[in-house]
Amino acid sequence: MNLLCGLVQNLWNTVYNKCVRNLDDATKVRIGVILLIASMILFIMCSKGPNKAHLVNSWFLFWLALITFVMAVMYLSVFR
Repeated sequence: MNLLCGLVQNLWNTVYNKCVRNLDDATKVRIGVILLIASMILFIMCSKGPNKAHLVNSWFLFWLALITFVMAVMYLSVFR
């Protein structure tokens, strides 16, 4: 688990140092909000389908929404 957390931390630091560091704060918050809205839209899309008894009808979209939501939360928590 420690190795996985270290891998995620190194990946985040690399992306942050190359792509995010020189942006102004307003742009950073806008990107985080857009990611948050995208995760909500993906979750709504994953719940629609022919079987109304199940909450999740598309597991691929569900996991994509979850990953996008985690990225948005991490992105917004770094800049607040």
